[in-house]
Order: sequence, then C-alpha cells, then structure tokens
Amino acid sequence: MYKYLQEIRGFINKPRKQFNLLKNRKFWNQLCSSLDVIEDSDLAIDAYINSEFGKDDGEKYLRLYGVLQALFLQQDAVTNLCESLGLPNNLITNPKLGEIRDIRNDSIGHPTKRGNYKSYHFISRVSIIKSGFQLISYYENNKTKFRDVLVIDLVKEQRKYLLKILKKVVKVLKAEEKAHKEKFKMEKLEAVFPDTLSYYIEKIFENIGKLDHAELGLVHVKLVKKVMDKLKGTLQKRGIEIDTYDSIKFLYELLEYPIIELELYFNKLTAKEEPRINDKTAYIFTYFIKEKLYELKEIAKEIDDEYSS
Repeated sequence: MYKYLQEIRGFINKPRKQFNLLKNRKFWNQLCSSLDVIEDSDLAIDAYINSEFGKDDGEKYLRLYGVLQALFLQQDAVTNLCESLGLPNNLITNPKLGEIRDIRNDSIGHPTKRGNYKSYHFISRVSIIKSGFQLISYYENNKTKFRDVLVIDLVKEQRKYLLKILKKVVKVLKAEEKAHKEKFKMEKLEAVFPDTLSYYIEKIFENIGKLDHAELGLVHVKLVKKVMDKLKGTLQKRGIEIDTYDSIKFLYELLEYPIIELELYFNKLTAKEEPRINDKTAYIFTYFIKEKLYELKEIAKEIDDEYSS
C-alpha cells in the first residue's frame, strides 16, 4: 500500500498537476488528508496484526475497537482520495468492503441502536481473541443472531480490494501525465528563446547612452519582452501558468523590473528627455537580463527533457 501511496504523492506534487489541484483548495486539503489517513490507519492495522494481543479484557476491547475503526477510516480515506482527484466513487463500491463497514457499525460504531430501532448488538467478551470475536445481535422481529467475525480475514480482504483501487488511481494518474507529455513533447519550450536572443542583448548594450540610436535599443528591448510574453503564452497553452514552476516564477518576476526600466530608459532617450536611470544602471540591467534569460532557457530545456522522457 505504501508503494502506491508514494506513487500518488509523486504525481500530485509534480508542478503542473499540483498547480491545477491547488485551484480547488478544498479538494487539495481533502487529498492530502486522505493520503495521510490511509497510511496512518495502515500503521494502526499493522500494529494490531504484529503486536502481542495480551490477556487484559480492557486492552482486548481497546485493540479491537482500534482495528475496526482503522478499517472504517481507511475506506473513507480511499473514497475521499478518489473524490478529490475527480475519479468516480464507484471505484470503492465493493460488496465485501460494504460488509466490513456493516460489521464495524454493528459491533463498535452504533451497536446499541442500529437502523432506527431495528437491531441491537454486542461483542461477547469471552469470545475475543486476536483473530476475531463473536457478535451477538437482536432484531426487531425478536430474532437473535450469532456471528463469528474473523478480524484478520477482514484485514486481508480489505487490503486486497483497496490495493486494487489504489493501483487503479496510479494507473489513471500515469495515463493522464503520459497523454499530456505526448501532446506537447514535440513543442519545445526552449524554442521560445530564439537563436537571435544574444543578438538582441548585444544591440541593447551597443545603444546604451546613444541618443541617435536609442530607437534601435528600444526595438530590441521590446523583442526581449516578446520572448517573455511568448514564454507565458506557451505555458498557458499547456494549461499551466508562470506560477506553476517556482524557478520560472522567480526568474520571470526578477526580469520584469529591469525590462520595464530599460524600455522607459530608451523611450526617454528617443524623446530627448532625461531618463530615470543612468547609462551605468542601464548597462547593469542589460547584463542582468542576459544572465537570467539564459537561466530561464536552461530551465525550459530541463522541462523539455522531462516531456521527452
């Protein structure tokens, strides 16, 4: 079970998937809670199976209450996991799992009044052993029923069915990611950064402080700006945003300010007005833009490699 839970965590924490899941904060919190509860309840169930049962009646009841509640919680968590991922609830509509829920409800959930006065239940204390117990039930038609509940068998049955469900969840997530990568693997994000990018930067450097050629500097700042806009548009085409990748968001936001300032700088020079920043600052901004654009390009290449894998 742990293996499938780790695979699911791996898929939902990928930048694109996580970004889209976080759009619905309610379901994101439900998803995280469900994953933790599935794992935590499995630890409790393991503890029941692997620990010595003991002879004290109070401890027997405590362990029995605990394992039956853990089974119930685990089913709820798997159901809510599927719901939070937009998967159909019929993944968990299995008769055996329903039977386990009924046993929990009859024995420790609501034993003293079940189904609006239809039945009443209690566990036979002398029957309790690690592998199971006898459940005695009274019904409204004065019928009495004795059931031997095999706890260890319930655990085995539940794990068998829940593992199938978690395996199916992994399969769906894997297929979804594969389909997305197949759709965009030939559209390289690195292609957003043209081979002429270094030429644009060179032309910005060349025209800093030159009143007669300020318009040429401005043209190339705008070309750099277009590269940034194209990056944003290309990501949006994939159903994601600049915010999806923290590294891209960080560099994109860092670049916005110096690009705007350089555009204002060359606009002022073109209009024969005093710019807000001096030539040295313009040079520093251009150098910064050059370095950070190439960092962005490397990140784009890494994403392309991931899509090709």
